[in-house]
Amino acid sequence: MTNKISTLVALAAIVPCLLAAEGFLATFFLSDQHAVDKESFTFPEHGLPTNSGYFPLTKSARMFYAYYEAIEPVSSLSQTPIILWLQGGPGCSSMIGNFYEFGPWRTSADLQLQRNEAPWNHRFGVLFVDNPVGSGFSIAENDEDVPTNQDQAASHLYSALLSFFESHQSFRQRPFFIAGESYAGKYVPALGHHIMKRMEESAPLLRRELRDLELKGLKRTPFRLDGLIIGNGLTDPKIQVQTHAATAYSFGLIDKQQRAHVNELAEGVVKLIEKEDWLAAYKARTNLVDWIQNASALATVLDVRRSVPYHCGEDGTEFLAPFLNRNSVKAALNAEQNAVWMPCNPRVRKIMANDTMKSVKWMVEELLPIFPVLLYQGQYDIKDGVVSSEEWMRTLTWEGSDNFFSTERTIWRVGNAIAGYWHSFKTLTHVVVLGAGHQVPADQGLNSQRMIERWIESVLGTAQS
Repeated sequence: MTNKISTLVALAAIVPCLLAAEGFLATFFLSDQHAVDKESFTFPEHGLPTNSGYFPLTKSARMFYAYYEAIEPVSSLSQTPIILWLQGGPGCSSMIGNFYEFGPWRTSADLQLQRNEAPWNHRFGVLFVDNPVGSGFSIAENDEDVPTNQDQAASHLYSALLSFFESHQSFRQRPFFIAGESYAGKYVPALGHHIMKRMEESAPLLRRELRDLELKGLKRTPFRLDGLIIGNGLTDPKIQVQTHAATAYSFGLIDKQQRAHVNELAEGVVKLIEKEDWLAAYKARTNLVDWIQNASALATVLDVRRSVPYHCGEDGTEFLAPFLNRNSVKAALNAEQNAVWMPCNPRVRKIMANDTMKSVKWMVEELLPIFPVLLYQGQYDIKDGVVSSEEWMRTLTWEGSDNFFSTERTIWRVGNAIAGYWHSFKTLTHVVVLGAGHQVPADQGLNSQRMIERWIESVLGTAQS
């Protein structure tokens, strides 16, 4: 392990930050200065998570988590909602969401912690999980430990949640929401669908005991599920890949001739999906996105405004990895000391490559009649942004679909400022967040916090006047 770190440090002098963000292969490097500073940082006690550590899955696989209790809950903790956060990739760490997007403390380019003035754990508890194993601080000693499809990933997450709620019995009746970003546009529906099926299976077995359970104030399942949240998600790749050309063209990043070329590339991806040649489809879509980025010279297709990728300093140096690989930080988070943290693990991405272009829209369709769903996107993401999401939403087979699209979306304000656009009917809500790219909470902290609070409170009927 020491040799591995030393090699990365040596390479740092000649290789800049290569992280584009979720959905891309990622490599991190510790600069010489960062290596010197590695042991000089003391994690502040006020920045510690409420609980953190590992959920054991098998002898060789462990899932890392960090839980932060609500800072200012509106009601008693027994009624305070809990949000599970899953990062994308596949293979990206939820510590990105924690220490860069909406956790209570954010890492800055100088490798220090700065208080986040708009964390999502303002009113709610937030559980960050490095999913799947092999991502972030989660451990997968063998390649066979890493899931290859959404069923396996959901099963692992469900086992982790059983451990979490078993360890925190008082949490079991708290409202519970599954949230995620980017490739978690597949994880979130898959886990929600898995939980829904477990609920359906457990009901007949417990029907005879239902009256006794209700008298004891218990439910039929180990924990609740109250709704699902997807930000800038990849959910139905076949539809979404066909929007890339028009989106890039509308931003002026490619011309008409180039748009036609990108459309041809997208048609090739669609044909591969229809043939169920999943690996070839994954590679073709990756090439398509790379072509747009190269043709436009963008720093990242995830936010057309940025001169450097997310969680990189102005000089292009990725700064989350040097921070999270400090031994003192690992110790404070109860992460394994020999774990090498990277934003997005290419090993996991490679193992899950065959899953990438498979749709989980059908899961959303089965969930919508029962559970509220929030879909939100930042306006400047041209990869998994507004058009990409609205196009697959319009193909949903759901009883409320026609009414949803026949109603007008409304202007959404935070204070006196326009924050975006809000569109809702029954269990489906769609929000466009202005002034944001792919990682909405990093770009619009306060507005993303207000969005989550407004939606969850409306779902639970606890909105404040």
